[in-house]
Amino acid sequence: MCTAPSDDELIRRFQQERDYAAFEELFARHKDLLLRYLLRLVRDIALAEDASQQAWLKVIEVARRNTYTSHATATFRTWLFTLARNHVIDAHQRNRVVSRTVSLPNEVIHELLDSNLDSVSLDPAAKALESELTERVMAAMDLLPFEQREVITLWTIGFDPHEIANIAGVPRETIFSRKKYGIAKLRVALADLLRARRLT
Repeated sequence: MCTAPSDDELIRRFQQERDYAAFEELFARHKDLLLRYLLRLVRDIALAEDASQQAWLKVIEVARRNTYTSHATATFRTWLFTLARNHVIDAHQRNRVVSRTVSLPNEVIHELLDSNLDSVSLDPAAKALESELTERVMAAMDLLPFEQREVITLWTIGFDPHEIANIAGVPRETIFSRKKYGIAKLRVALADLLRARRLT
């Protein structure tokens, strides 16, 4: 049984052999998660698609110059997300157009707030409280500094602290700190609603 080639093998084949099928495989592997990440940062499909496109164009440009090198400390995926992140930040600094809203899946909201999904009642009042909780988390995320919002966003889509540190360009300890303080702020902002939820 043959195993699928690694990202590093695919980018090597694209860079050295001009193997466009290898590039297409890389694109297929990462395009959806990259766009999902960008949408959570900017909440604008046109801006997210532009940042994604610019990141992939940069990949092509670097490969054509034969200047991509793999690193033990940074995967291809980490590099790709860093390219997209840098484009978002540059666009934000130029145009001040990046929204402060991040959409989080419901299961992550409950994890962030130490809630238990299995205990959710089907009672209409409990459902209404769940809906309000989701909306309030979205509003609370709006108020987080970009750095904390970014860490929580990357964490919720499956990046580990080492990868997040590489993307953000800061030490791992800083990532843990940003995540800790971001979640603490969310819990403070939602304290009243969480108390009501525990009583249902």
